[in-house]
Amino acid sequence: MRIAVGGFLHETNTFVEPLTTWDDFARGGAFPPATEGADIFKVFRGINLAIAHFMESAEKQGHTMVPLIWSCAQPSGYVTNEAFEHTAARLEAGLAREKVDAVFLELHGAMVTQTHNDGEVALLRRVRAAVGPNVPILISLDLHANLDPEIVELADFISSYQTYPHIDWGASGGRCAEWLQRVLNGKVTARAFRNFPYLIPVTTGCTYVEPSMGLYELLKQINRDDPRVHLSLNMGFPPADIPYVGPSITCYGTDQAAVDAAADKLHAAVLAAEKGFASHRPLPVADAVTEAMRIAANGASKPVVMADTQDNSGAGGPSNTTGLIVELLRQGAQKAVLGLVHDPKAAAAAHAKGVGAVLDKVGGGLKGPGQEPAPGPWRVEALSDGKFTGTSPMLRSVITNMGPTALLSQDGVKVLVGSIRQQPIHREVFTHIGIDLMDCAIVAVKSSAHFRSGYQEIAEKVIVTLAPGVNIEDPASFAFTKIRPGVRLRPEA
Repeated sequence: MRIAVGGFLHETNTFVEPLTTWDDFARGGAFPPATEGADIFKVFRGINLAIAHFMESAEKQGHTMVPLIWSCAQPSGYVTNEAFEHTAARLEAGLAREKVDAVFLELHGAMVTQTHNDGEVALLRRVRAAVGPNVPILISLDLHANLDPEIVELADFISSYQTYPHIDWGASGGRCAEWLQRVLNGKVTARAFRNFPYLIPVTTGCTYVEPSMGLYELLKQINRDDPRVHLSLNMGFPPADIPYVGPSITCYGTDQAAVDAAADKLHAAVLAAEKGFASHRPLPVADAVTEAMRIAANGASKPVVMADTQDNSGAGGPSNTTGLIVELLRQGAQKAVLGLVHDPKAAAAAHAKGVGAVLDKVGGGLKGPGQEPAPGPWRVEALSDGKFTGTSPMLRSVITNMGPTALLSQDGVKVLVGSIRQQPIHREVFTHIGIDLMDCAIVAVKSSAHFRSGYQEIAEKVIVTLAPGVNIEDPASFAFTKIRPGVRLRPEA
């Protein structure tokens, strides 16, 4: 059978200012740039993305792939209407042009546009109108999806990531392919949706820690024990001022009673886990640096990894704040490195002046908390074009591109600056420019959890750090105006 494939991914932080334009989707960086038509076959082979795994598995089943368009942008503010229309219209046109038997779309689940509170629902309405009521639509979703209940009516099957960091990003597409034949045969008729009365901070949704680890083990066990059902648990993405922000469950299957029972069992477990989520206590930046230095000075055999979560580009942060840099310098930290700081001007100046030159500042320069530049002197230690092959199991990529990149140093603290905003998912972010991470006492990363897929195994300890930034760790700090009534803004609030 002919299966249309495509993707449209964005995680929208409605509390940050920069709008997300089509250029952000077209540019690429940590992810492939926007790709259309047959180029999808060339670009996505072997990458840990849902579309790649779906195509490989569905082709082995004898199906023919009809590639449409795939686009993804780094998390930021509202997606402009123009950017949304650019991809949505191409998907519509392709579906109108091609006669297909099913549709697979790789989506995120937390897209908010200038017009639509739920970008995925708006997109799926158009896709459904284009293919009619009888052509199945299967979708993969990010673990951080904020879901309007309408999505389970529009999609005939959903599989969300089961890991954060998203190591099973690609496997979510593979799971859609595993259920494809049952969907095509009309056997997947049962579906369920559940949501929750509290928001979960992004950092506590990490599946490397409890209670998230145990909840996803339970989900997998339920799916293994009953082949009639497929459960997904979405932790939600808190910095989104929309009615249906927050965690949710979707469940599809061949028997309605079994689907409801599976959804209810997991729903009860998540409700019972609220106290566990509330127990997480990230450290303020001064305390975090003090603790990191104490651990490093007391016989640590591996670096202490600090997560600068409130400036995480993966949640819409500008990835250029200086609070943690300044605190490391103030407390006299040694053998410390921090990255990735998005500072194209500093990177360009370093490349223009060369190794050994001195810059007078790094980072900051925008509006908001943590935007006072860190003063120099910053010595240029090394330069690169920012291109390397990444090996993190979350996102195996042919080439990661950070743009012109520079390593700067001052008084025992090194800062890696790049020109394309992204998280330091791969250890090669640092090692490609000559940094031996095992020789570092402290490695600070502008990330909330994705870094763990590459850095957890080399960390003496991970310290989630609260330095000034716009990606506030506590959802109760956001000025919600549209959230549905009765939702607690953090666990046990």
